[in-house]
Amino acid sequence: MVLRKIVCYILPIFIFFGCAVTKTGMEGTGAVDAKSILSDLRVQYALVDSISTWMKVGIQSRGQNEEIRASLYYQKPDKFRVDARGPFNEPRAIFIATEETFKMFLVAENELIRGELSDEVIKGLFNFDFRISDIRSAIFANPFLDGNVEHITMEKRSSGYLLRRPSTRPEYREEIYISHKGEMIVDRWIIFDIRGNIIQDARFSKYQEIGGILRPLKAVISRPLDQTTISIESIDPEINTELGDNTFTFPIPSGAKVYEFSELKNAPNAQ
Repeated sequence: MVLRKIVCYILPIFIFFGCAVTKTGMEGTGAVDAKSILSDLRVQYALVDSISTWMKVGIQSRGQNEEIRASLYYQKPDKFRVDARGPFNEPRAIFIATEETFKMFLVAENELIRGELSDEVIKGLFNFDFRISDIRSAIFANPFLDGNVEHITMEKRSSGYLLRRPSTRPEYREEIYISHKGEMIVDRWIIFDIRGNIIQDARFSKYQEIGGILRPLKAVISRPLDQTTISIESIDPEINTELGDNTFTFPIPSGAKVYEFSELKNAPNAQ
């Protein structure tokens, strides 16, 4: 069983819902305005308890293009499910994560991977450097959900505000572009390395009120060094709807091969 098979099914969703989380803060003359921005974003987060939506996902990677459809279910505190489907709506993969555990089922292969949910697992499954807390931050288009506010600098622009901060990743830095559309919203979130290369560029657009709350219906995520661009568009999203008790449970299908992630990560064919 090769872990690489998983990537084309679930990884694009996680890239959308996973950007670099940083510890941040406020300093300088823009401190009061920055506090207002962060407060507005926190209120938007507090108003949402659950999300369900269909998504259209386009993947361009090293000259190859692919489109998939997927459904997303999210419920506080940090229950997460993605069902990825093929061009004819056939099920391909199901990923379910709760606060402590995860299950990933590959439908055609009838194979299930399970284990304890941790930052190590996320990186091991997808060979991608992001953390569980990153997923929450990008679901809500809010880079500041870690609650740490140190060393933010702010620049006022005609279209809104530019917030800069260092990343918790050594020698990385971030730029977050904010605009005001009745509420403060995040338009763009860029992560740079020490040389100024863009590691990840996430653009959120097509904001629309869903249940009275502004939500981005489209995101385009570029990772130039990986030669990868992913676009995700949300279709008919619903907020604060009641999700069934079985949404985040998944019984092991009959005859499925079951793998423990702890046993797979060091296997010779795991990459």
